[in-house]
Amino acid sequence: MTPSEERDFAEFVQAHGDRLLRFARLLVPDAAEAEDVLQIALLRLTRHWSRHLASPEAYVRATLVNLAKDRGRRSYLVPVPVEADPDLPNAGPDHAEAIVARAHLDQILAGLPPKQRVTVVLRVIDGLSEAETAALMGCSPGTVKSNLARGLLKVRTALESSLARR
Repeated sequence: MTPSEERDFAEFVQAHGDRLLRFARLLVPDAAEAEDVLQIALLRLTRHWSRHLASPEAYVRATLVNLAKDRGRRSYLVPVPVEADPDLPNAGPDHAEAIVARAHLDQILAGLPPKQRVTVVLRVIDGLSEAETAALMGCSPGTVKSNLARGLLKVRTALESSLARR
């Protein structure tokens, strides 16, 4: 990379890094692994940076989705997510309710199989259409529909059981 390209890349990471990390964190339930996956995606982006990609953020998002799917295929190598350490500083100016809600969302998403989790994140949280999700995941729209239906059923069941415990 030339110094100019390095500067442009650093500016891109500065502008989009937090949003991409939140996206990675939704796809990968373990916070440390989400950071690792994002680093891998950004590293892959550097290989193509000089080509002046039309949308570097879209490239990183697609790479994150693929890495999350790959991670699911190798689930026997993946450590079990642990509870967040309350002593660690938070990334933003969150309120207690938002922190609890985010932890609950992370817990529910962690309980989904990888393909269902990716589908729920892309369709519900990220707001992509069925066609966009199918293209990003490399599957048919019908697969997106079935993954979404199964994933949302599990999310609904988890929410109902957590409300019943209160």
